[in-house]
Amino acid sequence: RRGISGGEKKRLSIACELLGSPELLFLDEPTSGLDSFQAEKVVESLRVLSKEGKTVVCVIHQPSGTVFNMFDDLVLLSEGRMQYCGPASDVVTYFRNRGYKCPAGINAGEFCLNTVSINLETKETELESRKRIAELSTAFHQRNMFKHHHKKHEDAKGKAGAPPARRRRPEAGPFLQLRLLFGRALKEVTGNKVANIIKLVQQVSTAVIYGGIYSLSNTQSSIQDRLGLLSLMAIGNTNLAIASTIRAFPKEKSIVVNDRSKNIYGAFPYFLSKVLAEAPVGAFLSLVFGGLIYPLVGLQKTGPKFMTFLGITTLHSFASSALGLLLGAVAPSSDAALALLPPVIVLMIIFNGFNITEENTPQLLWWMPKISVIRWGFEALCINEFGGLNFVCDRKHKAMCTNTGEDALARVSDTLSTATVEGAMVAQLAILGACYLQTLNVLMGSGPKYCVMETPRHLIDGTTDKAMAESYVHSH
Repeated sequence: RRGISGGEKKRLSIACELLGSPELLFLDEPTSGLDSFQAEKVVESLRVLSKEGKTVVCVIHQPSGTVFNMFDDLVLLSEGRMQYCGPASDVVTYFRNRGYKCPAGINAGEFCLNTVSINLETKETELESRKRIAELSTAFHQRNMFKHHHKKHEDAKGKAGAPPARRRRPEAGPFLQLRLLFGRALKEVTGNKVANIIKLVQQVSTAVIYGGIYSLSNTQSSIQDRLGLLSLMAIGNTNLAIASTIRAFPKEKSIVVNDRSKNIYGAFPYFLSKVLAEAPVGAFLSLVFGGLIYPLVGLQKTGPKFMTFLGITTLHSFASSALGLLLGAVAPSSDAALALLPPVIVLMIIFNGFNITEENTPQLLWWMPKISVIRWGFEALCINEFGGLNFVCDRKHKAMCTNTGEDALARVSDTLSTATVEGAMVAQLAILGACYLQTLNVLMGSGPKYCVMETPRHLIDGTTDKAMAESYVHSH
């Protein structure tokens, strides 16, 4: 399929920058690599922008005569020294007055480059060209070529201490931003078919593996099997959900910062569009996993229990994904985000309510079980599964038997014996909301940073161009 040409790429790049409606457009060699016709079209587009009130600054190399004549003002630099600054139409006259006449048939742009370039063919030509550049630089400063800035002298002194202007808001409204960003995010999610297939295979294969290992019944030994299975499900669900979202923000950070620097959209529409676009895929994968593993391992075969199980696993996946988004927003890069994943997972596994009970948690870490996504997912799954279960006593010592699911939970932890599915799900909703809010806060605080442009000192304290020129000549 045919792509776009070089000139079209240049104009497309300029158009992308114009989305933010900048007052100043700075381009580094926008005509390099283009033929004369395409270069002329690009500069024509820039000239139209300048006529519309935009300030366009270009670094241009080897311009044709037509392209050169389109520029209003010209700044010539050589070896870091100013050679000329003024109207582009006056540069030939300026050099002629300095003893450098433009030959017939040579366009002004080519003449300027030849005049201020260093000729390295021989030692003599190099010394001669360096001498010429030094003379032109000295002459430029001595003749006060910056005088056209003096008309702004008083304004600059008055505005030197003025605070910077407030940044304007995006042109599009929040709903339009959300609609467009959601469309972009949805295309990204649905377009990455390979990643989606891999995630689906992960969920299916995990459910099949669990189904091939576990076959639950109502014996005494099945109590431990249920606890181990539900714990593994909570851990695995959390791990997969976090891993799928933890790199979402780091990989897009450069794009988002660039877009926000142009005031194209805000942090909230971007964040909300990401959440809404990824929610259907996350819910679908959770439902596939839950729908497969529930009958395969032999959990309670009742409709309400099954529907509650699907709701728990889906909400648990959302809460884990929200935690992954938060870690990704905090991390400066994808590698840093992935480095945060293992310690976070390990801590949540330790304080999941099964490996160490909440009653025995160290006082300094009393808060860890409260924010452990794995703990609340495991707790909700246990209460849903063990509630209403009756176990047969198949042991020799009848006193060691556990008759009901409620008794089994009480033996694990006092917290589990008094907990409810609703309470665990509310806790997961609280974690989900807190992660979303904190992620949004981080995104809003990590917006583009700008350098402060200060007024030159000589425009504030009245230093004359003559004094500056004398200082320049003395230093060189």
